Parts: sequence; structure tokens; C-alpha cells
Amino acid sequence: MISDGQARRIASDWHGGMSSALYSLASSGAIDLDHARDEISRELQSLDVGEVRRELLALDKYVRTAGERTAVAEWFRLWDDSPVSVNHT
Repeated sequence: MISDGQARRIASDWHGGMSSALYSLASSGAIDLDHARDEISRELQSLDVGEVRRELLALDKYVRTAGERTAVAEWFRLWDDSPVSVNHT
């Protein structure tokens, strides 16, 4: 699974503005599970296979695993530019 820093980076790349669930995740770590998954799903529908799609699928898994939550302390310190790896196990 991706790290908190990777989740923050990916959400910041794909958010749809200040009122979006992915913006909330990117800026504070808060997760509105249903809205975040809806936003990710909309983006995935417009993409073919590839690195970007892999990142969005990893972000979807991250939000499903983390679940609904409020803002995370010190979230602004987290950032991870490393690529999303595929675990085939």
C-alpha cells in the first residue's frame, strides 16, 4: 500500500478544487470516503492503463483502507515523490 506522503501527493495532483474530497485529503489528510472514491472513479474512467492509472488505483485502495477520518496532525509535513510500486503477492 502507498504511504501517507504518496497519498497526499497523488490527491494533490488529482483534486478538483478547494471543495473536492481529494483536496481535503491532500491538504489535511481528512477522508470523506464516499466522495473521495467517487472522484477517483470519475478520473479512472477517462484513463487507459498506465502509471497514472496505477497511482489512482493505489489511492483508491488507500482511502478504502484508511476509511472515513478527520484531519491528521502534521499532515502538511508528509510528501513522497517515489513511484507507486505494484505488489504481485
